[in-house]
Parts: sequence; structure tokens; C-alpha cells
Amino acid sequence: MTTSQILKEILRLAIPAMLALASTPLLSIGETAMIGRLGAEPLAARAIGAALTGAIYWVFAFLTFGSTTLIGHHYGAGDVKACGETYLHGLFLAVIGGAAIAAVCIVFAPELYRLMGADDKVAELGARYFRVYIAGAPCTLIMLASVGFFRGVQNTRTPMVLAFFTNGLQLILGYGLIYGHFGLPRLELLGAAVAAVIAQSAGALTYVGSFFLGRETAPYRQISSQICKERLVPLFRIGQDLAIRTGALRGSLVFATATAARMGAVTLSAYEIAFQLFMLCSEVIDGLAVAGQALVAKYLGSGQRSTAFRMGKIVTACGAVVGVGFALFFLATREPILQFFTSSTQVHATLTFELFVLVGLMQPFNGIVFVLDGLLIGAKDTRYLMWAMLAGGLGLFVPIAWLSLRQGWGLTGLLIGISALMAWRLLTNGYRFGTWRRSA
Repeated sequence: MTTSQILKEILRLAIPAMLALASTPLLSIGETAMIGRLGAEPLAARAIGAALTGAIYWVFAFLTFGSTTLIGHHYGAGDVKACGETYLHGLFLAVIGGAAIAAVCIVFAPELYRLMGADDKVAELGARYFRVYIAGAPCTLIMLASVGFFRGVQNTRTPMVLAFFTNGLQLILGYGLIYGHFGLPRLELLGAAVAAVIAQSAGALTYVGSFFLGRETAPYRQISSQICKERLVPLFRIGQDLAIRTGALRGSLVFATATAARMGAVTLSAYEIAFQLFMLCSEVIDGLAVAGQALVAKYLGSGQRSTAFRMGKIVTACGAVVGVGFALFFLATREPILQFFTSSTQVHATLTFELFVLVGLMQPFNGIVFVLDGLLIGAKDTRYLMWAMLAGGLGLFVPIAWLSLRQGWGLTGLLIGISALMAWRLLTNGYRFGTWRRSA
């Protein structure tokens, strides 16, 4: 394939994936802005809840990333039956895992908030919010497994459409239920949780319906409905590595939120804004990572190793360019961004211009890191990613975050810790891609 043909393939998958992924942090940003106007305590409660659910759901991200890799390899090899059966087993794990998550978290919601360092008022408010929100866990995991299937068969358009639908529905319902508009009751923070559960349920039903009723998915439905070891074991193997790797990453971010919570509601609110900007960039650039992962899996599944390597170089360069764009945007719009999120002068003073510069400068490096993650996952190199993330999260970030609390470094220390973690991932991922490409 020529370079232009490879780039066309990347963009065909990446643009819908970018738009779909960007809708999630945009939803979170909009929800954060709405809740932020209720006061510091509701915003802090929402921040802790988001950190907890993010950590939990990202441990189960193998339902998306593992399925994409396995189904992509089957797709490249022309094994349509294996594609459908892998998805069916992903749904099975989603329902079982989601029900278990919901049950445990509903029971231990107050304890989880206190473990995160929330004071009594935030813990009481947050526990009510979290118990409702986490009830939608089975539906959320079903959506994760479904996204993995569609990406694996080189279709990112369907997940884009359904992401717009579910996130748009949640935002509209959230606005109505938080403030009491559209004839809906004013539930404030609890309204955001109710809106999320309704949207998650609608999204899960639509995804499953798209597979079992859609014309394009008909060839993939010629499958056995029995749960078998042949399909579960590969999912568990790649899922184990990704769950530990992602658990270390999200655990580091949860530790950062817990550390910020112990620094006070103002610092936590400022950290939440910086984190939302970080996630916006990561979700958009992850669209390129999705394209890289799906294409690497397909090319390797069909034996085209040299094409997989060439594609990897091109998509990594694209990630760096998008990261530079985000850096320039953040640096040019600091004041409007802060005004959008909160009217608190204390939060504005905490999130200084210098810290905004730090957040901006991180983005080009983040762009390369996120894309390399996708490439290595698509190549089934998940065990290496697991060990590298454990070393970076536990050996580098957690000590810096702990020192930030003990030494009074505040938000500056936390953001430096995140920057150090991303630098570590850049070095380790870049090294591994170099060794992988030499074998191509």
C-alpha cells in the first residue's frame, strides 16, 4: 500500500472515532460546568464519583480494547464466525461483571468516598449520587464490549452515531434534572446520576439491537450461542494484562484525585478542571490510537507486518500534530476556559497561568503516547504495557503525588507528577515500538 492509501485508511477510522471519543469528555465538561454552579461540595462529590467510576470502568476497558484486537486479528484472517463469537463472549463478561460492580459499589459507596478523603458533607452527598450512577454499570460494560466489536470489524461510524445519541441524551436529561427544566423535577447532583443511568440503558439496548438486527452485521451472527473456553481464554489473557495496566493508570489518577481532595475543595475543583482538559485531549487523540489498533490487528491478522509498521509511523506523527494543536488552544484560551467551568476566584487563583502552560506543553507528548498505546495493544503486546505502567504509576507518580501532599506542593506537584508519568510512558512505549518495528 502507498502512504496516501494508508493515511486514507487511518482517517477513515480515526475521524469517526475521534468525534465519538470527544463527545464523552465534552459531556463530562458540560456536566461539570452545570454541577459547578451548584457549589463546591457538589462539584467535589462529582469529581470523586467520576474518579471512582473511571477507575472501575477502565479496569474493564479490555472489553473494548481486548475485543478490538482479537476481533481485528480474526477479521484480517477472514474468520467471520470468530468475530461474532468473541463479541458474544464479551457481552457475557459485561453482564456478569457489571452486575457485580453495581452490587459492591452500592453497598460500600460511603466507605469509598471516605477512602478518597472526602469530608462528611461531600461523602454524604456523593454516596447518594454514586449509588444511582453505578446502577448503570451492566449497561456501560455492554456498550464497551459493543464498541470493541465494531472497531474490530473496521467500523467506527456506528460507535460514533451511538456515542452522539447516548451522550446527547445524557446531557439534555442532565440539564433538565439538575435544574428542574423541561417539566422535570429539580434533583441537582442526583439528577446527573439519573440522567446517566437512563442514557446508558438506552445506549446498551441500541448497541445490542444493532448487532442482532442490523443488515451489515448479519454475517457475524452465524455463530454458536454457547459460552466456550476457546473464546473466553484469549479474552481473559489479554484482559488480565490490560486490566492490570489500566488499573495502574486509573489507580494513579484516582490517587491524584484523593490527594487533591485532602488539599481542600478549592484545590480539588482546580484539579478537576485541569483533569477534564487532559481527558478531552486524550479522548480525541485516542481516535488515532483506535485507528492504529484496529489497523495493526487487521494487518497482522492477514500477515502484512511491513504495512503495519509503516502505518504505525504515520499514525504516530498524526498524534503529535494533534497534540500540538491542543497545546496552542489551551494556552490561548485560559481565561475563557476558567470562566466556563467556574466563577470561583479561589479556583482561578489556584489554576495559575504557569500551570496552564504545563498542561499545554504535555499535549504533544501525550499525543505520541496514546497512539503508541493503541499500536502495541493491537499487536497483542499487552504484557509489556502492563509492567511498564506498573513501574511508572507505582514507582514514579504515586511517590510524587504523596510528596505533593506532605511537602505542601499543592496542585503544582500533582501536575508535575502526571507530566513525569507521561514522560515515562513516552520513553517505554517508544522503545518498545522501536524493537517491534525491527521485527516487522
